[in-house]
Amino acid sequence: MNRLREKAQGRTKQAVGQMVGDDQLVLEGKEQERLAEKERSTSEEPASSGRDDHASPPKPGSSR
Repeated sequence: MNRLREKAQGRTKQAVGQMVGDDQLVLEGKEQERLAEKERSTSEEPASSGRDDHASPPKPGSSR
């Protein structure tokens, strides 16, 4: 199954588990979502940290 679908199923399990009061289902959903995120991070380039190291810092007084 692709990563996006795994993550969506994990979130769905969490939501349904919370609605019906099934803590085990919530935990399963969290684990499934965590594994999908882990799969994503391992499929990215190892040197990529996800941030732009070449960006200049914000100037003092500028609002973002």
